[in-house]
Amino acid sequence: MIYRIIRLGVALKLKEIFLGILLIIFTCVIDVSYAAEPILDVLLPSSSFSDIPDNHWAYTEIVELHRLGVMKGYPDGKFRPENSITREEFATAAVKALKLDDMVVIDTLEFDDFFSNDWAWDNVQNAYYFGLLTPPRMDKNGLYLFRPEDNIIRGHAITIAVNALKTQPLTEKKAKSVLEYTYEDFYKIPNWFLIPAAKAQLLDMLVIDPRKHTKKIDYDKSITRAETAVLLYNMLEEAKVRPNDKIKKALDKKKSAYGHILTDAYMEDDYIAVIPKGTILPLMLTSNFSSKKAVDGEKYTALVPKNFIHAKKYLLLASGTKFYGHVKKAQKGKFLFRNGELIFENDKIEAFKQPEMRLEGIAFIKNTDKSLFRKIFKGKNLEIERGEFLNLELLQDIKIDVTTGKLIKSQDL
Repeated sequence: MIYRIIRLGVALKLKEIFLGILLIIFTCVIDVSYAAEPILDVLLPSSSFSDIPDNHWAYTEIVELHRLGVMKGYPDGKFRPENSITREEFATAAVKALKLDDMVVIDTLEFDDFFSNDWAWDNVQNAYYFGLLTPPRMDKNGLYLFRPEDNIIRGHAITIAVNALKTQPLTEKKAKSVLEYTYEDFYKIPNWFLIPAAKAQLLDMLVIDPRKHTKKIDYDKSITRAETAVLLYNMLEEAKVRPNDKIKKALDKKKSAYGHILTDAYMEDDYIAVIPKGTILPLMLTSNFSSKKAVDGEKYTALVPKNFIHAKKYLLLASGTKFYGHVKKAQKGKFLFRNGELIFENDKIEAFKQPEMRLEGIAFIKNTDKSLFRKIFKGKNLEIERGEFLNLELLQDIKIDVTTGKLIKSQDL
């Protein structure tokens, strides 16, 4: 009888192995397209657009501006590089590229065609405050106009980009000498654009679509989205070296502090710090938990106990920043079988005066009693008191603008 049972068990095990092999073969041979699809998704650049091939003349700049959240595509997955852009859209993009979009202007300018309930109001006011735009003059009808929904022309767009920079002064005579033998339409350039155009030429910022095979500035034509991406990209690169005085003063105010250095944190660029996925954050729990009494789904709040800072003393997460989550698993201790265990899963983070933001993380708390008795008999439950630490492992990056201390939302690129 025992022999038959053993034979039956062996047969069932062999059958299980055989079916497993068949399943593997079937998955590999029959469903290759399904298996390959996620790999292709990973390999393809997340910011690619169906109408921007990698040999497009503005590909690099479009991808980078999209990655930075400065320019977006359309719901159909296209970028539409030949489309024009409005004055308020361009001002907003320029301000966002320079990371000035969270500044608050108190003394705002008033217009007769542009009001505080407009979606671009704050960014346009920032553009004026930081010198990208010059205050409007009264027109012949006694009105102060911004014309937010008009398409912006190349001359105005290039002037905005040049105004973001601290440049050497140029005379009109020098400006003419820079431009007149280079561009066919030099004679059409109005006086207001002469010096900005010459400065842009010297900085290699007079963006001209290379496919046109002409040497025209076309100052009075609408700038395209592709040209906008290249212009703002060049402006941003120059602004890292020579921002105008107001912008420099704002960007130099990087939030610095003392506290606990996160050694894994790094600077993605001059302004953006990253606390990478996998970093362990020591957080302080605000309530008691027991593996014996806790239930799955029970909510928790944990705090940053003291400032988390970068090695260069940039403030990353201020003391009191809140992490919200829940108990993923509460395992009671069972005598002779197991000790108690708690698993916490983080859901959100809330920094000071900022909206909650989704943030994934996990923490495992196990029994630290290593006595021989517990190793043999087990059964001890966990008791965690308010004020004890929760070592949370990040499952995604946290990005912070160190000039403002503002958390940057992960974007679906």
